[in-house]
Amino acid sequence: MISLSHCVSMAAASLKSSKLRSGLTALGIIIGIAAVITTFTLGDSMNGYVNSQMDQGPPFIEIYSTKERVFYEQQAELVANAPGVESVAIEWGATGAVRFSNEEQNISVIGTNESMADVMEMNFTAGRFFTNKDSYVAVVGKNIAEDSFRNEIGVRSSIDISIYNYDTKTYVTESFQVIGIAGSDSQLGYSYGQSSVLIPIQTMQQMSGRTDFNAMTAVVDDVGSINETEDEIRRRLARNLGVSERDLDDESQVPFVTYNKIEMLEQFQSLTSTLQYFLVGIGGISLIVGAVGIMNIMIVTVTERTKEIGTLKALGYSAKDILMMFVVESIIISVLGGVIGTFAGLLAAYALTSLLGVPMAFPYSSILVGAGLSVCVGVLAGAQPSYRAAQMNPVDALRDL
Repeated sequence: MISLSHCVSMAAASLKSSKLRSGLTALGIIIGIAAVITTFTLGDSMNGYVNSQMDQGPPFIEIYSTKERVFYEQQAELVANAPGVESVAIEWGATGAVRFSNEEQNISVIGTNESMADVMEMNFTAGRFFTNKDSYVAVVGKNIAEDSFRNEIGVRSSIDISIYNYDTKTYVTESFQVIGIAGSDSQLGYSYGQSSVLIPIQTMQQMSGRTDFNAMTAVVDDVGSINETEDEIRRRLARNLGVSERDLDDESQVPFVTYNKIEMLEQFQSLTSTLQYFLVGIGGISLIVGAVGIMNIMIVTVTERTKEIGTLKALGYSAKDILMMFVVESIIISVLGGVIGTFAGLLAAYALTSLLGVPMAFPYSSILVGAGLSVCVGVLAGAQPSYRAAQMNPVDALRDL
């Protein structure tokens, strides 16, 4: 039986004689492996990033009203007094016209209270957050401060904000002094802090003519009991809003929805996993196409090298030798495609994670899976043509075609 090194050298010589055909044959494998590596790497990186951000931030429960004029100060106090709740941040958001240095932009303006700084674990490139005693002051997100106007907004800058007033049906404009530039995007779900202007909730209510708000974020003291705390908050709010406990699971009866930190993480992971499986399926189709391409080219190769096969058999090469030669050639094409596809997938994953600002998780397991798939594709795709070559009768093979 011939040695493996001899098989490899003969296969390499054969592939070298038809470089273009071999490269096109491997293209399907390259695309398939690259898609698999990119998908798994991006998914692992996103999940790792979300997990790390969730671990850093405090355990919280988000509460959103699904109708207008549901949450008032009374409901916020009700949530704040629930067992296990440390603090409650309230929000009322609107699109406002922000004017600075003779320029005007439509920007998200959020009215909130001092607890939001703790909920968001905000960092500041300059200045501070406001307190509940402040009135006409603003905290400007870093993206707004640096990119929205020709001149950069800084601490002590003066900006004008126009908000629609629901009582007078007109826009109310007030001047605000900037006391902080928010630069934190560390907490999942609060990236709007960098792309918004935050003002005290009481000032927002005065300008809008609304005393209600549309969202609350409750920080809890124990992540282990976050589900129990959420259930208690739901029961208290439902009872206060006239919803019976038996209707708590009926979304049409309950004018609010709640999500806790763990649920948000699970939903994100579920979405990521679904997307991963979808993209892996596309990569799998590419691998199948690549396998079919290798099989076709191996069939053509066997046909073209019929006389060579007959000569080798006449010289004493056994059917196993011939089989091994062609299988090795098929595996080399597949493995080369797998190696190139792996590097292409890693480069694509690096580019995507850099674009998203997510640390890249190096996919050791994905690389092993890619290598295994490459070998399997090569063996399976080359098996039938190689077997056909091995079974040729040397007399028939040497006969003129």
